[in-house]
Amino acid sequence: MGFDAEVVRKAAESGFETRGTVLPDWIDYNGHMNVAYYLVAFDTGLDFFVDVLKFDAEARKRTQMTTMTLEGHIQYLGELMEGQPYRLQNQLYDYDSKRMHVAQTMYGINEDGSEFLSATMEWMSLSVSLETRRSAPFREEVLEAFAAVWDVHKDWEKPAWVSRSIGLPPGKSLVRP
Repeated sequence: MGFDAEVVRKAAESGFETRGTVLPDWIDYNGHMNVAYYLVAFDTGLDFFVDVLKFDAEARKRTQMTTMTLEGHIQYLGELMEGQPYRLQNQLYDYDSKRMHVAQTMYGINEDGSEFLSATMEWMSLSVSLETRRSAPFREEVLEAFAAVWDVHKDWEKPAWVSRSIGLPPGKSLVRP
């Protein structure tokens, strides 16, 4: 086992929580956090998730295995402004021998300490051999780490936005029937 089961369990209980602050360079012409930097923040949170599982840079180099994103979906629900703190959580929603499905939530933190849902991110990532650049099964210790996380996350509520598609409501399009 390449991971510390107690560290993984505690991190899983917190949703692999990370915190950050909106940087000045992240602000766009609308005066709020640019869409690209939501992805940067979410990706950093996903990196923390896999690093705790010991699927970190050292393991990737040693094993020549990594993950690559197959699909991602972000919902922007509340503005974040320059200097505003935020909190990210990760939920292992599902996994199989080659893929992991992770749901993330980002909460903006107001000056009074109250929070609001700012954005959500859903990832489908694939286990890839860096030698062949093709999909390959996760290493056994990664699957064991996923199982430890799943033991905590299996009873978490399914976010309503997971696995939904994007599109206009039926009958609202001006150009499609």
